[in-house]
Amino acid sequence: MDLEDLMNDPEKVLTVGEAAKLLGVGPKTLSAMVRNGKVPGFRIGERGYWRIRRKDIDKLMVPKSTEKASESSVSPESGSPKAK
Repeated sequence: MDLEDLMNDPEKVLTVGEAAKLLGVGPKTLSAMVRNGKVPGFRIGERGYWRIRRKDIDKLMVPKSTEKASESSVSPESGSPKAK
């Protein structure tokens, strides 16, 4: 399965390797993120291989304009909301 196929179907269930390619991180990094609850995932099979839903990956890929809006409302010094 190529990357384009993965990009076009939000209902797909991906392996850690496939999801890692989409996010631009290594499989070990993504596995750790799933184990720590930073990325939603579930285990299948006797060995408990991790799987990640494509639509959950979509939620992690936030546009830059959204990131900037949330960053501007937090003070970089303290990490708390800026006073208005």
